[in-house]
Amino acid sequence: MTTPTHKHCRRSLPASRLRQAVVAAVTGLALADAPANDATDIAVDEHVLYLDTRVNEAATGKLARFVRRGDVLLASPATLWKLGLRLPAAVATRHLVELPSLAGLSVQYDAPRQRLDLLAPVEMLDRPVTHIDLTRTEAALRDARQRVPGAVLNYDLYGQRSGEGSNLSSFNEVRLFGVGRGVWSNTMRSRLHAGPAKADVRARNTRLDSRWQLDLPESMVTLTVGDTTTSALEWSRATRIGGIRLSRNFALQPYRITTPPAAFSGEAVLPSTVDLYIDGIRQSTHSLLPGRFQLDGSPSLNGTGHAQLVITDINGQRRTLDFNRYGSPRLLQAGLSDWSLEGGVIRREYGQRSFRYGDVALASASLRHGMNKHLTLQTHVEGSHGIGQTGAGAVLLLGQRGGVVSGSWASSRAGARMGQQRGLGYQWTSPRLAAAASTLRRSADYRDVAAVHEGATLPRRTEQASLGISTPAGQLGLSYVMQQYPDTSRTRHAGLNWSLTSPGGALLNLNINRDLTDHRGESAFLYWSMPLDRHTATAASIGHDRGGNSLSVEAHRSASREQGELGWRAQASVGNHRYGARGEISQHGNHGQWTAGLDHDNRSGNSPLLYAGANGGIAWLGGRLHALPRVDDAFALVSTSGVAGVPVQLENRTVGVTNKHGQLLIPHLTAWQRNQLSIDPLDLPADMLLETVRHDAVPETRSAIQVAFTMRRTLAIQFGVRDRAGQWLPAGSRLTLKAPGAPSATTLVGHEGKVYLLDPPPLAHLHFRSDSDACSAAVPEAPLREGRINLADVVCQ
Repeated sequence: MTTPTHKHCRRSLPASRLRQAVVAAVTGLALADAPANDATDIAVDEHVLYLDTRVNEAATGKLARFVRRGDVLLASPATLWKLGLRLPAAVATRHLVELPSLAGLSVQYDAPRQRLDLLAPVEMLDRPVTHIDLTRTEAALRDARQRVPGAVLNYDLYGQRSGEGSNLSSFNEVRLFGVGRGVWSNTMRSRLHAGPAKADVRARNTRLDSRWQLDLPESMVTLTVGDTTTSALEWSRATRIGGIRLSRNFALQPYRITTPPAAFSGEAVLPSTVDLYIDGIRQSTHSLLPGRFQLDGSPSLNGTGHAQLVITDINGQRRTLDFNRYGSPRLLQAGLSDWSLEGGVIRREYGQRSFRYGDVALASASLRHGMNKHLTLQTHVEGSHGIGQTGAGAVLLLGQRGGVVSGSWASSRAGARMGQQRGLGYQWTSPRLAAAASTLRRSADYRDVAAVHEGATLPRRTEQASLGISTPAGQLGLSYVMQQYPDTSRTRHAGLNWSLTSPGGALLNLNINRDLTDHRGESAFLYWSMPLDRHTATAASIGHDRGGNSLSVEAHRSASREQGELGWRAQASVGNHRYGARGEISQHGNHGQWTAGLDHDNRSGNSPLLYAGANGGIAWLGGRLHALPRVDDAFALVSTSGVAGVPVQLENRTVGVTNKHGQLLIPHLTAWQRNQLSIDPLDLPADMLLETVRHDAVPETRSAIQVAFTMRRTLAIQFGVRDRAGQWLPAGSRLTLKAPGAPSATTLVGHEGKVYLLDPPPLAHLHFRSDSDACSAAVPEAPLREGRINLADVVCQ
């Protein structure tokens, strides 16, 4: 594609340009534009070249125009700009630029292939920074066909019997979902006591919470009507109310990052792949073209984090960029708000009375707003009859790794009394060291709604400090808490916790607590455990408190839900002038779990304590009752078209097999997230046809979905076909299958005239046609309607 052009041959230029355009069209490359007078300014000893050009081993998709002068290639500034190169100001005004004169530019000309490879430093590439937004994630798509109405009853039962009588207590929740919009729920606690005397029998039922909840995932808003709580910030208190709450709920879009995103920048000379690692765990992988790039919005950090960008070019060369960042879940992205509005009446004597509400209204509101990546502002207001309170706060990230400082101020007015509250705190977290300190101080007249209407006293002063250190010798934690109340009483507590885990899994833990106000209030506890296998372990502990010293040894085996085995625990203890023993058995299964045990010591005489407990759930779903473990969030009903014994996997882990109705309840799904449910076809018979092997289940909050895996057994028949002379039809022959009311289909003949048909229609015939013959044969009738069956040979006539 070399075109020698001379000044006295201008009439040959259109033909030359035409040939180049034809070649460009054939090769799929764009012909680079050039000024109209470029071709007329070529010297006698120069040649015009239109070359397939690559820049830093990345195809440009263009035939670029160059001039060859001896062994030197030249190009106009316009051509180089269109190839994505930035030129120094000194050469940008030249008519033609010698490529070797550009510092840092490597030129490789392949004359036989008419290809030019340019290798330029990154600073010479005239390309915008490539931004990769890691915060853009696909929302979990819900399938409306999976939504199913139903109800669930969660129960938790516990009973005990001793010489002092018998007690039976229960907690239950009734939940209704899929009927209209939202979820209805009611919780209740019951207790039955029978004393030694026959007349000493007492029963009590207490309603706890009744509510209706509606989630709006597109706007991340939740509406709750009924029993709920007001919102609270770090420096305010929540109050139980009966009323309405409207609030932001980030859990409705779990894949969205709400904290300020970190940015990581780098550059690539060649086409490359960049991997982002956070604390050694790969978070993302992306392909890059040559040039500068920036990854915006890394996953959330809690404390200091070490990030690495591993850049691997197309030649396999690898280099690593290191970054240190600090993040906190207490910060919000710039422009993002978290808010809540509540209104209603105060709930009184919760847990003691079923329908005890106050006679005055309450209103409350809270707001957090991200101003920028370093600053999040807060505000809270609440008011009721005779009390009003308002406050503001801020959370500030100091630099890149300076930790988080927070501050707040609030004021209240209760009748003629006005009070103030001030708070200040600091927190810094890293993998090896964590430190936090905070103080919250209130004036004598400061009140909130709970203090005025519930009599819940507020401490005048609260101070907290903690320090955590991770070393090869174990994890060390120190803590200090002080509270001072209006009656001038003050409590101070200090604690030390140390734990060490050996490579074999043995755990040694020391915990010491001391009441600095009353020096007699100190306790120490030393615990050791050693696993013997995956489910069995032994343990021993030594304790000291105000009552004296104690020693305990035990062995236990945890119950395995997957295997349905029994768990057990045996324990003996001595100390504080008493000694005793405890034995317990338990079992976890697909229908719930139960526990039973005996506790006896020298003070109980001949009346040991017997106890038993059970918890689980009963669901009405898909027209049937199902027993299952307790489900506090979402769950799924998997159906397999009535096929029993089908193993079902959740996130590639087998969680159960379908029952005789072809159904399986899977508890403990995560709402609003993609929960991958799948079936391994290798677990099915060979004649089982499965339409799909995987479903993404996206349930709503505390609701159920129905996931259907459509499957059926097929009829596969095989027989041989001979011609009139008794010879097998030739292998590879094409046969047409025809049947009344069914579309025609085509199949091929195998070796020895074998024909394989899957689910052939009734009264079907096979038709064969060649250049010299044509015949047909009836498809033999199978004795069964499913399975793999070999039938007798047929003759094509």
